[in-house]
Amino acid sequence: MRRLYPLCERLAQSDVAVVIEGETGTGKEVLAESLHDASPRAGSPFVVFDCTAVAPSLLESALFGHERGAFTGALAQHRGAFEQAHGGTLFLDEIGELEPCLQPKLLRAIERGEVQRVGSGRWQRVDVRILAATRRDLDSEVRRGRFRDDLFFRVAVGRIELPPLRRRGEDIALLASHFWKQLAPGPLPVAFLRQLESYGWPGNVRELRNAVARHVALGDALDSSAFHMPDAPPVAPDAAPRARDVGCELGRGDGSDPIDRVLARDLPLTRARAELVEEFERRYVRRALDLHAGHVGRAAEASGVALRYFQLLKAKRARKGEPGESS
Repeated sequence: MRRLYPLCERLAQSDVAVVIEGETGTGKEVLAESLHDASPRAGSPFVVFDCTAVAPSLLESALFGHERGAFTGALAQHRGAFEQAHGGTLFLDEIGELEPCLQPKLLRAIERGEVQRVGSGRWQRVDVRILAATRRDLDSEVRRGRFRDDLFFRVAVGRIELPPLRRRGEDIALLASHFWKQLAPGPLPVAFLRQLESYGWPGNVRELRNAVARHVALGDALDSSAFHMPDAPPVAPDAAPRARDVGCELGRGDGSDPIDRVLARDLPLTRARAELVEEFERRYVRRALDLHAGHVGRAAEASGVALRYFQLLKAKRARKGEPGESS
């Protein structure tokens, strides 16, 4: 995150299009609004257009507007998202879900800075900065033909990847304290913070805020079992044998296992977890590259992660002194 902040500051001052990538709940819309607020366009509109919230048949009208009588139900003239954002910023949320038939029209609007309402024969100039967000791997979507490469290159002039909360465990206490101050007086309870730091957060920062809000609302009425979210159930008693089945032999006690070595150092939970995740990622990358003859692109695609993220993992492995591979 410390590496991201100076990049975001510079991008905020520019007028280039930016795509923000990351899992659900990592704060993509919050970052987009922050970029707008720190930009020269801060006094102008910030318009959010969710590409998943509008029926496909109405997407063109919602983006570009329509004239009265353009189609059944068009009882009045309508200004689309581009016109509403004129002079300011248009945030295209979940752009990876945009219908393929609409992608060339969006590209034209961005490239030429003009839109045509449905039912109109007149082009209208718009001055809009584009920010976009997606939880999809756009590199993979382009390779599969689901997302136009020319549109991708137009919106991804700047790219920011927001890391999931599980990769920034040291931030949990900071974020939880911030949310607590917003919702309740007094300090964040230490016992509750320990619970928060021991959880995997598949829903990321959004889920963390919801957990804090739930604790503020229910307090002592919330028993510890209720803390476990539906998508992160408590560990079953037979979890350890299953772990051995996949080659992670826990608690051998001979010091050769990574978990034993980390536990023996009595580190704080967040730091110990980070070191174990790093060891897992290192082994995963090595295995993926072995399976694909060292080809980074194929290994990344088979792993289901963005090529840039896989290259980052590979670079971390190289810094550990392991040999490089071909791309």
